[in-house]
Amino acid sequence: MALALRHTDIRIQAERVWLDALLSHAPDVRGLIIVAAPFVARLRESRENYASDFLRDTGFGTLLVSMLTPYEESRDPDVRYDISLLHHRLQALLAWVDQQPHLTDIPIGILSASTVVAAGVRQLSKDPERVSALVSRSGRADLAGADPLRKLRVPTLMLIPAGEADLRRSSELAYALIGGEKVWREFPNASAGFIEPGTLEASTTAACEWFKRHLPERIIPTQEDSEAAENE
Repeated sequence: MALALRHTDIRIQAERVWLDALLSHAPDVRGLIIVAAPFVARLRESRENYASDFLRDTGFGTLLVSMLTPYEESRDPDVRYDISLLHHRLQALLAWVDQQPHLTDIPIGILSASTVVAAGVRQLSKDPERVSALVSRSGRADLAGADPLRKLRVPTLMLIPAGEADLRRSSELAYALIGGEKVWREFPNASAGFIEPGTLEASTTAACEWFKRHLPERIIPTQEDSEAAENE
């Protein structure tokens, strides 16, 4: 499904900082996937944007976001483990989406990595209505805490690199606690960054299928519908 997407570099305010983001959108997308990582240096040149191409080729719009500023990343790399901070920023992103007239009521999915997954779990355990599906790629869902994991009802796909034993163990503990629909997909030859040949493509294809399955079908008004509404 080829769409004429418009790619726009934007900055989104989250309390006192502005987050770098890349919005790829068209009026007839089937939904919007928020692709969020702790820090992405150059959005358009990133592996996250390469992965987002698969989502866009499937008919989704994407909002690729670096959840930390360059200053924060350079000053203290451990800030990516501040789950409360990331949670508040994810809330700001969702609020921004709902404030955009062309994105109002669009189905939303979240594809997140690393510690941002924990922020997603916390948000969706409290507000399961706005986001239809969550995908964790090499995520630290365990950092969300046991209670949010038990309360999570948004369908969740966990993409696990089998080559990372510690991450696999922590993910198993988190997965066992998830209270809603969940699927575990393991990639035997992958490391945490999915840098091995074919692994990023395979994991993103799995994410595409998950979003296609769980995001509600979007009814897009045709020109005839618009003209009929104007004549009423």
